[in-house]
Amino acid sequence: MKYYKIKRDLDYSDSKIFDLICDIEKYSEFLPWCKKANVYNKIDNEFYSDITVGFNLVNETFTSKVLIKRPKEVVSKATSGPFKKMINKWKIKALSKNSCQVSLIIEYEFRSVILKNLIGTFFDQATNKMISAFEKRAKYLYG
Repeated sequence: MKYYKIKRDLDYSDSKIFDLICDIEKYSEFLPWCKKANVYNKIDNEFYSDITVGFNLVNETFTSKVLIKRPKEVVSKATSGPFKKMINKWKIKALSKNSCQVSLIIEYEFRSVILKNLIGTFFDQATNKMISAFEKRAKYLYG
């Protein structure tokens, strides 16, 4: 199983970063490996999302259950798709009115050794670049 933990201080409010993370339907606009994303079954502080990721000739779709605690936490757990386990945990801590600390923990394991060998290395690189993609998106949206 792969495990990543990344922490950054950002010059944006916790609410803005929370909204950016929760806007899953826009992921395909700024995450290069995300081909399509949709959200459904929104009830209170949870919803489901389907995300299609593409690496070269391989495209895979996975479903996740997403639990949110505004504006502090977003936890996404894959419920179907190519992962034996896939959990993304975002924690957001306000540092001031216009800054926050963002922590991202990602744990994942592919179901198939073939997929692991086929896209595992690229997925590792994409995971490492994920928070940077969110930083660039925040700069684009919020200046």
